Amino acid sequence: MYTKNRKLGVTLLVGILTVTTVLSIGWYVSRPQSQALAVNNNQQPEAIQITVATNPVVSDKQADMRTKTVNGITVEIISAKLIETGIEVGICYSTPDGGDWYTMPGPLSYGLYEVLPDEAEFISEEKANGKNMGRRCESIRYRIDDLDTLTMPLQFTISGFWAVPRELPPCENFQQRLDTNPQARALGLKAKCSYDEQTGISVMLAEKAASVAREKAQQVLDGIVTGEVNGPWEFLITELDK
Repeated sequence: MYTKNRKLGVTLLVGILTVTTVLSIGWYVSRPQSQALAVNNNQQPEAIQITVATNPVVSDKQADMRTKTVNGITVEIISAKLIETGIEVGICYSTPDGGDWYTMPGPLSYGLYEVLPDEAEFISEEKANGKNMGRRCESIRYRIDDLDTLTMPLQFTISGFWAVPRELPPCENFQQRLDTNPQARALGLKAKCSYDEQTGISVMLAEKAASVAREKAQQVLDGIVTGEVNGPWEFLITELDK
């Protein structure tokens, strides 16, 4: 009798526990997900990350570099200031010969913005004379409609330089630039020039110093003919002049 009653009690207890477990599982599954996440104190829902653009970290070495030389041409930033219409950057640059050399300024970048140059103004010039390179200075202005968007540093670039053809016969213009080019004079270069309206200007090496390779001499002549010097010259402006 005792054995039968004991078996009956065990059976009833197992049944009750089974029903309780099923009800508990059903209750847990039926709860909202936010409640289920709150139960686990060791795990948190993954946060949404928002990336905010920041200005690059500038080292002291980078900040001090307002003069750079690329392909034999030195560019120096002489001023960088806030003006009524935006930003004005003053530069001086060396010129390889006595031609009329002008800049090809690149964009001014800051934060998420990039501004194209608006205008350039001539300041001063010393022409190359065959012994020394020339030096030309000008101001480059960038129009910024909303100055509140301006953040430091500013990334300023000069893409290149080119010699504007003067109102002279092409070969005369070439000869004047050859005569005032210190590198060409140091190499002892002389050339023969011809011009055709269909094919343009043609230059042939006529004389060079004995120690100068012909390829090097021709390279210098070709550079005078093309009248271009490519960069870029890149600067990081960390503060504006007051």
